[in-house]
Amino acid sequence: MEWDTIRFEKDGQVGSLILDRPASLNAVNEQMTLELEEAGKAIQADTDIRVVVVKGEGRSFCSGMDLRAAANRPADRETMKAVWGPWWRALDILEQLDQLTIAAIHGPFLVAGLDLVLACDFRIATTAAFFSAPQVLYGAPPDAAPPYRLPQLIGLAKAKEIVILGERFDAAQAERWGLLTRLVEPENLATETAKLIARCLKLGGKAAALAKYLLVHSGEMDNDTLAGEVERARMTSIATGEFNESMQIYREKRKPQV
Repeated sequence: MEWDTIRFEKDGQVGSLILDRPASLNAVNEQMTLELEEAGKAIQADTDIRVVVVKGEGRSFCSGMDLRAAANRPADRETMKAVWGPWWRALDILEQLDQLTIAAIHGPFLVAGLDLVLACDFRIATTAAFFSAPQVLYGAPPDAAPPYRLPQLIGLAKAKEIVILGERFDAAQAERWGLLTRLVEPENLATETAKLIARCLKLGGKAAALAKYLLVHSGEMDNDTLAGEVERARMTSIATGEFNESMQIYREKRKPQV
């Protein structure tokens, strides 16, 4: 899989999705939105991959949308749909992947960078990272779904502060609010990411995917629907053998591998 604005590297069961426009601090342009959508579809189809790490090349995770390109773009309905449609789809694919996803963040993760971070399951950032969502300051609300799910993650009050006021916040604040899984020193980012990858690989892959689906979608279900989905998930885990294997470990009084 080869693209111009991103790279995808695979090492066994782990894939790395790398934003690769370091000269522009990995700003997202129209080509990158299309390539991210293509990469997401390719990852979806690769059942060997169990963990996907999203990261940025160079000095930044992602500095947001490419404002130079945006400033020269017609501000009409059809143009906006053409630009934002692939971006919306790419983020949706990332959020819905069966694979567990980890954002490994250094430097700024602004606007579109924040979208990507929020679309991942787990988020590790260095103490030098910072973020903002200043779209409202430019006269428009956020263009993608993830920022509107911030209230579920950190509460409505803080979500309003981030999305409406558009201020810049550092990674320590993000960790206090529950936005980050871990906060690490810059020199420890690769090591801590590797530890989280290792833990993810020790989990039952199908069980983790089912739990992820239920956690994301349970708020949309009534009790009866949720009960049915939980039953379906339980039966699937039995069918794959993961549940029986874990019970065998218990019967033999061995320690779980995690």
